[in-house]
Amino acid sequence: MEILNRDGSPINELHEKVTKRFKGIDIIFEEACYLDYEVNEETGLINKEKKVPHYTKEQTTKNMKALKNAYLNLK
Repeated sequence: MEILNRDGSPINELHEKVTKRFKGIDIIFEEACYLDYEVNEETGLINKEKKVPHYTKEQTTKNMKALKNAYLNLK
């Protein structure tokens, strides 16, 4: 499935190492996201000057599994 940004051009999935702190433990795992323009939730205005991470449902599920696996490996 191809993901398009707000102007209709395709965007690639990005992967980066992320550190989360949970119960005093630093957990490092790889997170997937897409970068797209920032949107003001109150006004609906699109800020084309700044890109922020956005997550699909599949990416959120994959990221949560990666976080859980990283946590279980540390324990």
